[in-house]
Amino acid sequence: MYKKRCVLNKNRLQTVGVFFSAVFCLCSQATAASFDIKPIRIFLDEKVRLEKLIIKNVSDTKFPIQIKAYEWSQNQKGEDVYSETRDIITFPKILSIDKGQEKIIRIGTNVRPAKIEKTYRIYVEEMPVPDKDNSGTKIRLFMKVGIPVFINPVKIDNRPEIEDMEVVNGKLKVTVINKGNTHFVVTGVAVRGANDEGKELFARDIGGWYLLSGTQKIYETDIPPEACGAISNLRVVLKTSKATVEKNIIMAKDMCRLVDDIARGQNHLHLCRQVEMSYGY
Repeated sequence: MYKKRCVLNKNRLQTVGVFFSAVFCLCSQATAASFDIKPIRIFLDEKVRLEKLIIKNVSDTKFPIQIKAYEWSQNQKGEDVYSETRDIITFPKILSIDKGQEKIIRIGTNVRPAKIEKTYRIYVEEMPVPDKDNSGTKIRLFMKVGIPVFINPVKIDNRPEIEDMEVVNGKLKVTVINKGNTHFVVTGVAVRGANDEGKELFARDIGGWYLLSGTQKIYETDIPPEACGAISNLRVVLKTSKATVEKNIIMAKDMCRLVDDIARGQNHLHLCRQVEMSYGY
């Protein structure tokens, strides 16, 4: 039974290889329009109620685009959530751009600044057009670009903080919270572990994203058992577009997974695989 299973897997691999070859042939004929946008962020406030978005066609074809506005929030996990809105006014909403041409989109609002920053995104999206060239099979790729739009609060208060840090079974969890009234960008979370002599035994950098006012996000990373057991001090540096925050953890042995436990788990997995091969699962 086991040999038969291997033959079936081989056939499947051959099928997959043919499939990927076909995809490669199709993708070699893929085409896409391309455009540049500036600015990449828009800020509105009490004095600035209207801004210009400049779109330039840098492809070799003419194409239509549409602009849609969404309110932008984040859930308890720090994930982005979008909903349609009328707070942001865009004009025009649909237009065509010739090769090498620039067009201006006006972005405005009637919403007044409040105590907390208001956050939106406008999406500039290429629209499909009938393909007049029927020679061969082609894949058409369409661009879609999101531009953040912020309505600044009356008074700006930037407060990125590390709310909590813990190491359980060798896994570090860092809870970052935005206690200010404007967004910030987490440019990185740097983790460094050192022993009693100050020698660095572990280093890892975690990427980030926008964190809106009043929201939080948990950043996680595993610490290798051989390093975790020897680390006495773990330092976390939160780097944001507004400030840098640092926090330390004094490590204890019970925070780490034991190497013996991992070895026992690996032996158990190896035994299960032997049983599976014997019975032909």
